Amino acid sequence: MNRKQFFIILSVALVSFLGTVDMSIVNTALPQISQDLHIPMNQAEWISSAYLILICMSLILFGKLGDQISKAKIFQLGTLIFTISSLICGLSENLIVLLIARCLQGLGASMTMATNLGIITESVPFNLRGRALGINTTIGQLGYIAGPAFAGIILSIANWNWIFLFNVPIGVFAYVFGEFVYQKKSTKDRQTIHIDWPGFIILAALIGLFFIGVFTGQQVGFANTSVIWAFIASLVLLVAFIVVERRVDDPILSLSLFKNPGFSISIVALMFMYIIIYFNNVLLPFYIQDTLKFSPSHTGLLMSVLPVVNVFTAYLGGVLCDKYGAVIMSLRASLIFVAAEVIFAIMQPSWTLMVMLLGFVVFSTANGLFQNNPMVMENAAKDQQGIAGSILALSRNIGFTLGLSISTSILYGAMSFKNGKKITTYPFGNDSLFVYGMHFTYWVAAIIMLIVTVMLIWLLKHNQNKYA
Repeated sequence: MNRKQFFIILSVALVSFLGTVDMSIVNTALPQISQDLHIPMNQAEWISSAYLILICMSLILFGKLGDQISKAKIFQLGTLIFTISSLICGLSENLIVLLIARCLQGLGASMTMATNLGIITESVPFNLRGRALGINTTIGQLGYIAGPAFAGIILSIANWNWIFLFNVPIGVFAYVFGEFVYQKKSTKDRQTIHIDWPGFIILAALIGLFFIGVFTGQQVGFANTSVIWAFIASLVLLVAFIVVERRVDDPILSLSLFKNPGFSISIVALMFMYIIIYFNNVLLPFYIQDTLKFSPSHTGLLMSVLPVVNVFTAYLGGVLCDKYGAVIMSLRASLIFVAAEVIFAIMQPSWTLMVMLLGFVVFSTANGLFQNNPMVMENAAKDQQGIAGSILALSRNIGFTLGLSISTSILYGAMSFKNGKKITTYPFGNDSLFVYGMHFTYWVAAIIMLIVTVMLIWLLKHNQNKYA
């Protein structure tokens, strides 16, 4: 890997970090934002939700534009919009301005997420893609995990505005740095821009309604009539989208991509993996702080083992991917994932802390070795790298969102069944009840990863037969 390629990866990864850290950093600051702006907490939560919804609604559009115009130009424009809107967020003094700025921030982040993987795959040779994507994945995942820690540090020395303002100097540097390192597309290579607007509008409405239904359901319950109608409308729009896309010559999302088993299985496996990752974010803090009785600071310190180990294993996974192939490495990682879930599903509060830390190391190793990004990108044609990267990012965000809903639903459902009455919070004074619910949830996680393992075994055999 030469210096030019390394600088491109570094520039992309830096912006990827900003985009993902903003998904988690705001949640920690919501109580203070709610208090300072004098708004109820359920309204404040939309400051976080609006960002993710706008990202997901526009990912496919910017992926398509990246394929038609220039991924680097879309990425740089997104960096600029993200940075300017971060400044507006930091200077805002009321909910309306903050929500509008967060939506703009989501649009900017969507531009970068839709094109970042395509830029990397176009910039490095095939035999180096694993480690290149591994670097970007590592730094991006650190953003998800480091957000709450960054928020805690910032809020301990300044007000909530600075969780947005800290993006500005980093964003400016990343934009200027990118102007020097990205390859400029010549005028003669430019294509005529063609966007399937009906398809995009239907898809955006479908995604928006789906996420609104999920976020609203988390607040008021999924049996709520409005939530049910949001999901029904999403399903109707999905059918309409498929019908429209089959009839246009240049669809916003080519459904032929999903006829490739490698692409489809990689996307589903990726989504399942991110659902499982969020299980940990929900369950382990409760277990460490409320069951094991550790302080919040010690809980944060123990949880930091996960990203620290992942820093090393993700790059290692990229190197091994270049040597053995993405499917083989992901298959091995899925088996390690199952082992980690089993450890979490059987550990007891009376056991030594080393058992839990062993589970952390095993889980982070699996997370680093799982090569979902190379699996997805290598199964898309060169002129579909932007769309493929957009679908990948959308699946990742759906996985995180569903992970929260699924893990809490299983946890509270298991505890309610065991207790004989409904439980929707930690059962203080009855730690064994939480441990029961946690164990049940992790057994479900192990089954999900076993399903992924079977899918990857089938894909590996399919590829072997394909090239036999």
